[in-house]
Amino acid sequence: MLKFGNFFFFFLFSISCFSQLDSIDDKYREDQFYFGVFYNSLLNSPNDFNQNKFSSSVNLGFIRDFPLNKDRNFGLGLGLGLSTGSFHNNLKLSSLNNQFDANIITDPQSFTKNKWTLNELEFPFEIRWRTSTAENYKFWRIYFGIKTSYVFSSKHVFESSSGKEITRDLPFNKLQTGFTLNAGNNTWNLGLYLGLQPLFKEEFTDKHLEIADIKQFKVGLIFYIF
Repeated sequence: MLKFGNFFFFFLFSISCFSQLDSIDDKYREDQFYFGVFYNSLLNSPNDFNQNKFSSSVNLGFIRDFPLNKDRNFGLGLGLGLSTGSFHNNLKLSSLNNQFDANIITDPQSFTKNKWTLNELEFPFEIRWRTSTAENYKFWRIYFGIKTSYVFSSKHVFESSSGKEITRDLPFNKLQTGFTLNAGNNTWNLGLYLGLQPLFKEEFTDKHLEIADIKQFKVGLIFYIF
């Protein structure tokens, strides 16, 4: 009876081991939800342009993974997400009779808030390298890509002793494109975004050449969640 019991437990253990081997997915994908927090800044701004307070953005979405080699550690990623971002600065945007104007406020004491807000639908595309395997979910990664986003709403808020002004549908280019670089280990990753095109529309900056080449630059943390 003891021998039968030993054989029985050995049999179950063998089945368990084989089951675990069979369950290893050699066709795995690194499909991921992502969440990012970034510090926003603007490049190519005029000399008297200043950012104040803390400008930030938050994005979240999902990326579908497409491995390109047998080891599945190199591939492409295509995603869809949402982003909301703010820029605190001294460039006031105003609208009169559907015509926008821009003025740099030289006296920082004359206002308490001057903020632009952008809400975007984003489409990240990545070339992905990682050290992952079918059994290793904690790995190094370098993801380089291009992200295109659509600005579906925008707002400017200006507050001073005279009151509060709100202007919507700012003269931003609706389509924004930039290089992305996300690199790190496991959940924590450094994220960079460099805009490739001017933030403002050309027909607006024709009258404001000093801000014609302003572009976005973001640096922060991005978290990948399986």
